[in-house]
Amino acid sequence: MSEEFKKTGADTVTSSKGFTVQLTIAHGVWYRDADGEKHISCEWLANPAGIILYKGPRVTQGFDKMEQSQIDSIFFDVVRALEHLGHRAEIWSSASGPDKQQGA
Repeated sequence: MSEEFKKTGADTVTSSKGFTVQLTIAHGVWYRDADGEKHISCEWLANPAGIILYKGPRVTQGFDKMEQSQIDSIFFDVVRALEHLGHRAEIWSSASGPDKQQGA
């Protein structure tokens, strides 16, 4: 059985499904696939260690004109990719806290 993810750089992972996720300390998360590049704002958590991914029109780039189901799928893939790199990640739609259904 082949593994879906392959680490392809410092905090970068490529999926056998055709996308790449890159985590940068200063600029957030970049998701790249055949349709282009998308940016997700994030925040590092200290205790417990982890990453908050912000999902919303004011904190993401490249998601305009996409169906919500596509956006949700991308965020689910990004969480899985970051977990492969050893980072715990949560999706927040607002500053009030994590989404109720992670990756759904």
